Amino acid sequence: MSSQFVVTPMHKIDGIDTYHGVRLQGIAVAGRRLHVPPSAFAAGTVMDSGTVITRLPPKAYRELRAAFRKEMRTYQRATPPAKIFDTCFNLTGVVGDVKVPAVALVFDRGATMELDPSGIILDGCLAFASNGDDSSVGIIGNVQQRTFEVLYDIVGGAVGFRRGAC
Repeated sequence: MSSQFVVTPMHKIDGIDTYHGVRLQGIAVAGRRLHVPPSAFAAGTVMDSGTVITRLPPKAYRELRAAFRKEMRTYQRATPPAKIFDTCFNLTGVVGDVKVPAVALVFDRGATMELDPSGIILDGCLAFASNGDDSSVGIIGNVQQRTFEVLYDIVGGAVGFRRGAC
């Protein structure tokens, strides 16, 4: 696998043979690692280009949402346009660029996806949601995969990410 990729081991997800699993270990917002233990992601995480936004276990999602809201406190909150969203902002009339806090997903062996702003905010909303159950598999959706080339090395048992490829 090319050295331009950050690489994490691929794992099987119990009872799900059709997806490639990765081990999410943590999340960082604005450069600070959230207080979410790796055990919060024990059910595993799948990469799914058919799912729009990332679904996280509730414990991890609550921490992400709180940190994101804190960093976005200078923007007025807005009513979510869809039920799945709960953290939205009125960005109409904002002069200059919206200052979206950096969000990074940290996987096994330190592989880190530093998300593009287009992978963090969708239609003025945080583009993540709870999967509703701390024991359920998480999903990395296609919004978060934007701007990344994702390489599945089935033989080598790894998943690689390369930013700026798309």
